[in-house]
Amino acid sequence: MYKQNILLQVNFEDTCKGFLEVAKEAVLQTVTVIFEDPGVHDLLVKLYQRDWLEGMVTEYLVETFADYFGDVKMYIEERPFRRFVEACIEETIVVYVDHLLSQKNYIKEETIERMRLDEEKLMDFFREHVNVTKVESRVRILADMRDLASAGSLDSFTLIFTNILEHQPDCPPEVVEKLVAMREDIPRKEAKEIVQECKEIYENSLVDGNPRKSGFVFGKLKCLTAKKGIWRKRGQ
Repeated sequence: MYKQNILLQVNFEDTCKGFLEVAKEAVLQTVTVIFEDPGVHDLLVKLYQRDWLEGMVTEYLVETFADYFGDVKMYIEERPFRRFVEACIEETIVVYVDHLLSQKNYIKEETIERMRLDEEKLMDFFREHVNVTKVESRVRILADMRDLASAGSLDSFTLIFTNILEHQPDCPPEVVEKLVAMREDIPRKEAKEIVQECKEIYENSLVDGNPRKSGFVFGKLKCLTAKKGIWRKRGQ
């Protein structure tokens, strides 16, 4: 009778949901601890700067991740560990895109090449821990940003931006605006035409005034919440 009373008092569905929520929060807090590590922070602030161009950021970052992953894997089971890795991938992508859009240097060929090498390095590292398809689906936006940053014509910009909206519908035209402003080779008049076209594409993609869905990147970017003029003088 006592056991039956206990069973009646316990809502197992709610209890299980509670445990899952605690587990999810623990994963997110672990990722936060990693990215607040002073060593990781010191590397990330160098993104898109000279050290980064010379291959002294992403390479060291994944080594630090590897140390953390080894420690974390000792204490949690495989399934939550995969969730942890996926959360770490997403936070990495958010940080890389945020720094790209907020950095103050012109985008040059060496910038584009280093971005490509970063994608390969991150892909190689993370796919050691989770399904390659899941890694590709998240790293893809870095390749999209690289394509957008190196686009050579109005048609190229609009095509790439349209493709981005297919899998990241909440990517705002301000992203294009920021990247175009970092291109020394694009005249201001042409830049304004590119931005205007992309604004129209974005507006036409909305459903009842909103993106079809929210991705994991653009809603988290600090640079998109800062109200700053982007047509400022840039220099190395």
